[in-house]
Amino acid sequence: MTGRRERTRGTAEDPGRTPLVGRADVLRLVDKALDRAAKGAFQLLELVGEPGVGKSRLLAEAVAAARGRAMLTLVGRASEFERDAPLAALADALDDHLETLSDRQLARLTDSERRLLGSVFAGIATDVPAEAPDRYRLFRAVRGLLELLAESGGLMLVLDDVHWADESSVELLDHLLRHAPRGRIVVAVAYRPGQASPQLGAALGLAQPTRRVRVDVEPLTEQETDELLGPDVNRTRRQWLYEASGGNPFYLEALSRMNIGRVPAPRDAHSEALASMTAEVPDTVRDALLMELTSLSGIGQLVAKAAAVVGDEFEPAAVAAAGEIAEADALTALDELVARDVVRPDAARFRFRHPLVRHAAYASAKAGWRMGAHGRAAHFLRGKGAQPQMLAHHVVNSAPFGDLASVGELASAAQAVVSRAPATAAHWLGNALRLLPENEATRPTRCNLLLALGNAQLTSGQLGAGRDTAREALQLLPAEDLARRALAARLCATTERMLGSREAAKAVLLAELRKLPDPLVVEAAPLYIRLAVEYVGTGEAAECARMLAEIRKLDHLDPPAAFATAALGVMPAYIAGDIPGALDLLDEVDRRMSGLTVAEITPWMDVTAWLCWAELMVGRHAQAVTRLDRLIEIARSTGQQFVLAYLLAAKAFALGRLGRLAAAAPAAEEACDIARLVGSGEAQTMSLTAQALVLAWAGEYPAALKAASEGAKASRPSKVYWSVLAGCARSLVLIYSRDLVAGRPAVEAACEEFESVGVRDETLLLICLEAIAHAEAIAGNPSAGLPLADRADAIRHPDHEVNVAVADLIRAHALSGTDPATSAKLALQSAETLANLDYRLEEGRARLRAGQSLAASGDRAAGLKQLAIAAELFATSGARGLHAQAAEAQRRLGQRVPVPRLGRRQELPFGLSAREFEVARLVVEGRTNAQIAERLSLSLRTVETHLTRVFGKTGVPARGGLGRVLGPHLDQS
Repeated sequence: MTGRRERTRGTAEDPGRTPLVGRADVLRLVDKALDRAAKGAFQLLELVGEPGVGKSRLLAEAVAAARGRAMLTLVGRASEFERDAPLAALADALDDHLETLSDRQLARLTDSERRLLGSVFAGIATDVPAEAPDRYRLFRAVRGLLELLAESGGLMLVLDDVHWADESSVELLDHLLRHAPRGRIVVAVAYRPGQASPQLGAALGLAQPTRRVRVDVEPLTEQETDELLGPDVNRTRRQWLYEASGGNPFYLEALSRMNIGRVPAPRDAHSEALASMTAEVPDTVRDALLMELTSLSGIGQLVAKAAAVVGDEFEPAAVAAAGEIAEADALTALDELVARDVVRPDAARFRFRHPLVRHAAYASAKAGWRMGAHGRAAHFLRGKGAQPQMLAHHVVNSAPFGDLASVGELASAAQAVVSRAPATAAHWLGNALRLLPENEATRPTRCNLLLALGNAQLTSGQLGAGRDTAREALQLLPAEDLARRALAARLCATTERMLGSREAAKAVLLAELRKLPDPLVVEAAPLYIRLAVEYVGTGEAAECARMLAEIRKLDHLDPPAAFATAALGVMPAYIAGDIPGALDLLDEVDRRMSGLTVAEITPWMDVTAWLCWAELMVGRHAQAVTRLDRLIEIARSTGQQFVLAYLLAAKAFALGRLGRLAAAAPAAEEACDIARLVGSGEAQTMSLTAQALVLAWAGEYPAALKAASEGAKASRPSKVYWSVLAGCARSLVLIYSRDLVAGRPAVEAACEEFESVGVRDETLLLICLEAIAHAEAIAGNPSAGLPLADRADAIRHPDHEVNVAVADLIRAHALSGTDPATSAKLALQSAETLANLDYRLEEGRARLRAGQSLAASGDRAAGLKQLAIAAELFATSGARGLHAQAAEAQRRLGQRVPVPRLGRRQELPFGLSAREFEVARLVVEGRTNAQIAERLSLSLRTVETHLTRVFGKTGVPARGGLGRVLGPHLDQS
C-alpha cells in the first residue's frame, strides 16, 4: 500500500532512473530505524543535506525497504511556493489513502475526531462542520489517526523538504516527538540544514536518542561519481562534471544532460531568470536547468512555467487556465514534458521531477507574466467553488493594490484557518492590509484587519508583532470609536503582559483611560477590568479593588461586563482573607454566568483564569472543574489559545487535589504544549507548575523536578503571583521526594512569600506547611511541625472547610510523636471533612497519618484499617509515591503487602502482561470489548478473559476504575 507521492517519484517499482551509488552506510541506518520500529518503537528518520544531494532518492529507497516489510507507506512533500498552506505536506501524504478507508475503519474514529481531521484532510471530510479546532486537539487526532493506520502492518510516513514546511506542520512534528505515537511507526523527514528554521531544529531535537536516526547525506566522492557516470563518459568530461557538480548527484545529472563540454555564459534571454534564482545551487547547474527548459518547444516552455505557478502538484485544466491555452494543447505539451522527464505523471495529476526544476521553471517566467498567471489560477479555482483558503496563495501573488474583493478573500481565508494555523492567518491578513488603500473610506476595514491580525499574531506566539499591530490600530482608530479602541488597548496590554511586562500593560490601559471623554462611560469597563487583571497579577490588591469600584460606578453596565466584574473580584477578596466575601461573589458569578451565551462570555475570557483559580483556592474544586470544562470548550471554539493554557493548568491542579491524577496528567500536558505554542513565559510558568505538582502527587519525582525547574526558569523572579507559585512548586517537589535538606528552606521561603501583602495565599501556604510537617514526621522528627501547626491555626479561615481540615492534619503530624491519640483524632477529623468534600488525595494523607497514630497509641487493628483505606485511595488516585508510603507503614505493622515483581516486566504495573496491559489501555480509551477484539485480532472470549485477569491484578471491580489506577502508567508505555 502506498501513498500518492511514492508513485510520483517513480520509486515503488523502480527506485530511480539511475543506479544508487555510494549509499550503503545510509541504507544500513535506514534498516536500523525499520528494525527498531518492527519492535513497536516509534522512530524518527532524518535525512539531512544540501539541495540535490540525494535525500529524496534515499527516501524512495526507505519507502521501498518499508514496503518490503509490508508497511503502509505514505509520502508527502512541503512546497517552496505554498509555504502558507497549513499542514500541506501531511495532507499531501494522507489524503489519497484516506479516501480508500472503509466505513468500518472510519468508525474507529469518534465523531469529534472525524470533524477535526476533516478540517485538514479532504479524504475524510464530513458534512458536519468542525468547531474551530484548536491546534493541540487537532494534533492529538492526527496522532490517533497515525496509530490507526499503523495497526495492520506498520506505517512509514515520509515528509520531504520539511525546511519549507509551514509553522503548523513544524508544531505537529513537535507534538509527535513529545508524545510519540504507539505502534510500528516511522516518520521520515528530509530537509536542507541551511534553510531549516530554528523551530524545526528544536522540534526534531526532542526525539529520544533511541527513537532517532539522523543521516547526514554527503556528496559523492570522485570515485563514486565515476561509477555513476559509467565508462561511456570519457575521463576528461568525468573530471569536469565532478568538479562542476561537487559530487552532488542532482547537479551531476543536470550537467550531464548538456551535450557540450563546458558551460557557456547565459544568453541575455535568461538573465532575468538567473538573477531571480536563489544562490542555493551553483551557477553552472542553474544554467544547465535553464538550458534544459529552453530546449523545450515554445508551448512546452509555457506549460512548464504555468505548471510551476499552479502548484507543486497540478492538473492539466488548471495549467491551461494559468497559461491561457486550450486544455488539449496543455495535454500535448505535458506529454512532451513527461518524455523529457521535466514532470512525472501521477494518476490525473503531474509533478515536477524535483523541486529545483520547478524553481527553475518558475524563475524563468517574467515577473509580470507570473502575476497574471497566479490571477488566472485564482479565477479558475473560484469557478470550481474553491474555499478562500485554497485561493489565498494565488491571491497574494496576483491581486493588485486596491482590489477590495481580494482583501475580503484573504480576510475570509484567515478567519477559516486562524484557530489551527494562526501564523498562516497572520501572513494572509498582512497581505490583505498591503492591498488596502489608506484613506477614510477604507479606515474601518483597515482597523478590523489590524485587530484580526493582532489576534492571529498573539495566538501564533508572534507577541512582539502582535503588540506593534495593536499599537498601530490604536493610532488609527478614531477617538470616538471607544469600543474598538478598548479592544485594541486590551490586545496591546495582553501582549505586553505575555512578553513579561505587566508595567507596560498597565501603562497602555491607563493612557487609554485618560483619553476617554468621561471616565464613567460604559466603554471604560473593559479597560478597568483588564487593569484589574494586571493588578491582581502583580499583587496590588488595593489597586485591583479600586478598579472594580470604578466599574461599579458605571451606568448601564451590561450583563457580560457585570459578570466579568464579579468574576474578577473573587481573587482579591480571597487574597485579603475575606473568604465569606469570596464565596458570596462566586454565588453571584454563578447567577450571572448561567444567563449568558457563549458569545457574551467570549469577550471576557481573559478574566476567567483568575476566577477559576480563585474558586480552587477557596475550596470549591468540584464546582471549579465543572466551570473550567465549560470555559475550556469556549476557549477552544473561539481560538483563544493564550487563555486555554491557564484554564487547563487550573483544571490539572484541581483534578490532582481531587485525586483524579489520571485525568490531571493529560490536562497539564496539554496546557504545557499550548503554552509553548503561544510562546508566553508566564503561561509556560503556570502550566509547568501545575504539571510539576501533578507529577509529584503521582510520585514521578524526577519528572516533577524537571518540570518545576523549567517553570521557574520561564518566570522572572518577582512578586508576581505566578512567579511565586513556580518557586513554591519546586520546593514542594523536593519535600514530596523526601529531600528535607534542600526542600525545607525552599518551602519556608515560599511560605514567606505567600504571607506577603499582595500574594497572600492561605491555601497554598497550608499545602506547603502540611508537606513539611508530613515529611518531618516520616523522618522521625514530628515535633518540628509544632511551630508549623501554630502558624497554620493562625492563618486558616474558619469558613474555609478544606483549609481547616488541612490545619488539623498539620497538627496531627506534629503531635504524632508525643500524643498519638490526639494526633489520630485530629487526623480522622480531617479525613472525614476531606472525604465529604471529595478531596481524595488529602483524605488519603490524613488517613495515612491516622493509621500510623492509631497504631502508635495501641490500636493496631484500627490503624491497619485506616492504612488500608489510605492505600486504596492512593492506588485509585494514581499516587504511587504515597501508595508506597502506605504500604511501608502497613509492613511495619506486620501486614503482608504484595511486592511488585522484579525483572523485565517490572515496567508494567500490577504485574500485568503486555497483552493484558494493552487490553486495559484500550478500555481506558473507551473501546468496547468488540472493538478491542477487532483491533487486536482476538476473539471476544479472549478479551473477556484478559479483562478478568486485569480486574483481579489491579483490584478494580469494573471498567470505570481502570483509568484512575492505570492512567499514570499509560503515557510511559
